[in-house]
Amino acid sequence: MQTKDKFSESYIFDEVKSDSARVSQDELGEILKNENRIKKKASKLNLEKFAKLIRQLTLSLQMLKDFKTKAYTNIPWKTIALIVAAVLYFINPFDLIPDFIPFLGYTDDAVAFAVVFNSAQKDLFEYCKWKGYNTEDYF
Repeated sequence: MQTKDKFSESYIFDEVKSDSARVSQDELGEILKNENRIKKKASKLNLEKFAKLIRQLTLSLQMLKDFKTKAYTNIPWKTIALIVAAVLYFINPFDLIPDFIPFLGYTDDAVAFAVVFNSAQKDLFEYCKWKGYNTEDYF
């Protein structure tokens, strides 16, 4: 029996995917109420290294708002739940690698977003086009 390294992309994605199965509309609302906290934490990421990821996070938050207000509903709940679970993982300071550990604290958060955004890329891309944004800025 093969076990996954708990710091591997597949392990982190499986954790987020598992959590996404339990995401509710209330948690979507909670994410949107904490948008400033999320953006503040994202600002601590290395902008040089994570610029694309930060733009995709911003795009995702906009999409979640538009979904919640029903301005944009052309997206499966599965994608919404996956993004909400990734954001919840991101704002949890005690995830696989606690955020207070220098140089490593945000690594698992970045990996979680990267694999979620890769998985949800088609839906995010369509939303980006719907908003009239230049998709090259995000993908």
